[in-house]
Amino acid sequence: MIPMEPGPEDYARMLSERRAQMEQARAYARYAHSRAGLLAGYLRRLADRIDPTGARRRDLR
Repeated sequence: MIPMEPGPEDYARMLSERRAQMEQARAYARYAHSRAGLLAGYLRRLADRIDPTGARRRDLR
């Protein structure tokens, strides 16, 4: 069976999905380099040193 070329609707859907993925990746990168992101990473590493298994932190959520 010969694969069919995507139609205009399929192509537009693929483009919108790709755009959404790129926006999400951009948001992650922006957060990772922001002050809040750096502080969150520092606090997560600090908590991992205190409680490496995370057993005590599960009750806090």
